[in-house]
Amino acid sequence: MKVYGASKKFINFTGFGGDNIDNRVIDMDSKKLEKDQAWLSIAMEGANDGFWGLDILQNRIYYNGSYREYFDGDKSTMYIPREFLKEMIHPLDLEQVKDSLERYLKREIPVFKIECRIAVNSSSYEWVLIQGKGIWDENNKPLYLAGSYTLLKDFKYAASYHYDTEKKLKETSVLLNTIFDSIPDPIYIKDTEDRIIKCNAAALALWGHVREDVIGKKCTDIKMCHKLCRESITKKAYQSKKATRVQQYIKQSEKWLDIMAYPVLDKDTNEVQLLIEHVKDITDLKKAELILQENIKYQEKLLEEAERNNKVKTEYFANISHELKTPLNIILSTLQLLEAFYLPSQKTSKYTHIMKQNCYRLLRLLNNIIDMTKIDSGFFKLHLENADIVYVVQQITLSVEQYIKNKSINLLFESKIDKQIMAFDAEKIERIMLNLLSNAAKFTPQGGFIKVGVEKRDRNIIISVKDTGIGIPLRKQNLIFQRFGQVDSNATRQYEGSGIGLSLVKSLVEMHDGTIRFHSEEQKGTEFIIELPIKIVQEEIKKPVKNESNSYKKVEILNIELSDIYE
Repeated sequence: MKVYGASKKFINFTGFGGDNIDNRVIDMDSKKLEKDQAWLSIAMEGANDGFWGLDILQNRIYYNGSYREYFDGDKSTMYIPREFLKEMIHPLDLEQVKDSLERYLKREIPVFKIECRIAVNSSSYEWVLIQGKGIWDENNKPLYLAGSYTLLKDFKYAASYHYDTEKKLKETSVLLNTIFDSIPDPIYIKDTEDRIIKCNAAALALWGHVREDVIGKKCTDIKMCHKLCRESITKKAYQSKKATRVQQYIKQSEKWLDIMAYPVLDKDTNEVQLLIEHVKDITDLKKAELILQENIKYQEKLLEEAERNNKVKTEYFANISHELKTPLNIILSTLQLLEAFYLPSQKTSKYTHIMKQNCYRLLRLLNNIIDMTKIDSGFFKLHLENADIVYVVQQITLSVEQYIKNKSINLLFESKIDKQIMAFDAEKIERIMLNLLSNAAKFTPQGGFIKVGVEKRDRNIIISVKDTGIGIPLRKQNLIFQRFGQVDSNATRQYEGSGIGLSLVKSLVEMHDGTIRFHSEEQKGTEFIIELPIKIVQEEIKKPVKNESNSYKKVEILNIELSDIYE
């Protein structure tokens, strides 16, 4: 094998015949070998503070001299595994030494020479100058590396050379320690054996120990951590190699703690080197959370009671409405029989008319209550059919024309479109329009007018009912669509009303996926605006309609819905 990087010399041991050895040559070379070994020993002894070597094939390091003497009091050669290098060199310098060594072995730099800190005992380091050269084989693979090292503390120039660096390191260390101790939350650092190697003042305050009682000991030794902390945080963080969090209650101090464990991994081996744990006192937060949870439970309880009471109230109104409607229908039927067959006198006719009118009002109220109950219970359904909305609104308006003219109020219908086929429930639209027209007539004085309008905007139909009545006071406008909400007070109310008519209207409009709004000024009038989306439904085959008097039914509906204005 050829060796490069060092001087080489070959000696001929064969004589003339080829089989005999010249003794004079052997004696000469033996003396020269002893002389070379002596020179090598002197060189090694004089190699500053010591000699070192790296056997790449055997993967081990050997060294002697002053550094060796620090540990064992012996300068003789010591052999150690190459992996032990990370235990000798300061952690902040280790990557730089490895990088410089690899670059030299690849022949990227001409000389291996570097300054770094090496451990002289378990807690202190010394600056050292390391330099050397290597030997490669014919395949350019490194075999050996050897050289000397010099402890820089023995040289006067080293003090000035490293003074600024050490000063900055000390200042940085002091600053970091100050910041570390100033953090209000407890923070501590553990090694792989679960021993605490550093902690701040907040951690000591939390545990109630001084620093000497903590450093170098396990949590179990000083009994300062809960079992849950040791098993759930430290162990899990080591095993998962991921940040781990747990919240726990410490009974002794009556505190809630949020504990986070952050494993610090070696970038080469991906093994956990250190574990940083951060503790945060969340007692106040937990108390607020518990209070909030109690309030939520209390509010949920109140809501359940309100829903239960509302259900009872709704059922009560529904039952009362049905119970009242039966005798009321009997009374109304009896009055109709009296009018039809007994031909009462003019005097008695006046009283029967008043009785009928009040029966209609009661029926309207009961119908509204029953319908609102159905809507609340989810039993009120729309029967959508494709029809001309313009024609339906026009016919409803014309049907009340005589009622409104009897009050000396002008009624006008105006449409900007001739026809619009869309899906809607004609009966519900009639309820909506009759309610709005009844309200308009109720609060419009003689000589005023009511205008019904229809127009199309984009994919919507706009239906408006505008009057020149007394208007709605600003302070009362937010009550218009509320159930049992009324505009005028008991003292000034001109017409009786339940206060649920507009609430029912709003519900019916929204069931058509529409909206209703209004504009009003006192003593100038009010305008209600309904906006319905234009849509078409697939109609079912209609069943044959039973033969009945639709005209009579229509009159009865008008009498009921307009009972507030009919005299």
